[in-house]
Amino acid sequence: MACELLKCCQFFNDKMKELPRTAEHIKSKVCLDKYESCVRFRIFKEFGGENIPFDLYPNDTEEVKKAIQCLREKQKLQD
Repeated sequence: MACELLKCCQFFNDKMKELPRTAEHIKSKVCLDKYESCVRFRIFKEFGGENIPFDLYPNDTEEVKKAIQCLREKQKLQD
């Protein structure tokens, strides 16, 4: 099964458009196989698509920690 974000993922449609071979490699390894491990997918599931940082790579763990921490703090303030 493929990731539900594949067709509209900003990472591939915007950031990777200049690197099509690299994008296809990542898609085959992550988006079409192990998409649950993609940090963009995890943020989408927990916080919604509008909260996925534009420049976040699918395996960028350090940036994900920062983004998730920020989103959780934002969520607490709204509750």
